Amino acid sequence: MSQFNAFEEALDFSFWKNLCETRGERLFFRRGEYFVHAGEVLQRVGWIVSGGFKHSLTDNAGHAKAVGFVFEDAVVANYLSALAGEKMPTDIIALEDSEVMVVPSSYICEILDTRPEVKVKFLQVLFGQAYDHVLNIYRFTPEQRYAHLLERFPRILDLVPVGDLASYLNISRRQLHRFRNQKTK
Repeated sequence: MSQFNAFEEALDFSFWKNLCETRGERLFFRRGEYFVHAGEVLQRVGWIVSGGFKHSLTDNAGHAKAVGFVFEDAVVANYLSALAGEKMPTDIIALEDSEVMVVPSSYICEILDTRPEVKVKFLQVLFGQAYDHVLNIYRFTPEQRYAHLLERFPRILDLVPVGDLASYLNISRRQLHRFRNQKTK
């Protein structure tokens, strides 16, 4: 399956998957259940066996905004919280019933600390994706960002509620419906 996040294709996460499968605990999350709450330090990270999660923050007006997604065969984590002990800036919430193999965050830190070349590559790729995301907000119109998202991850419309997808694109639901209707004509 094509990965939602570009860094998932740019890095070899087999070490993460293997660690979670061999030393992890299998947990199940119901739709709407929290993997972690904003303001907490991430104590565990995981590998998604099935399902998906959204990263959500609350804006200054009190509205929840989806700022990222992760799906099956991918990592569920926040790297600043897991690696640096920072408080979570977002909630991580199950989009659907999900199965995750989890390990303590310290396990990943130990691996990255003993393999500095992997840690450097890891951070370079994450920074590059974050920077590209910011630039793309200015580079492309909302409609172009929507089209690129569908090209990169066509199943997004099947996996993510319309409201979450609209907030991820930083557009209104009405605008998203208009884009969807134009695509089907």
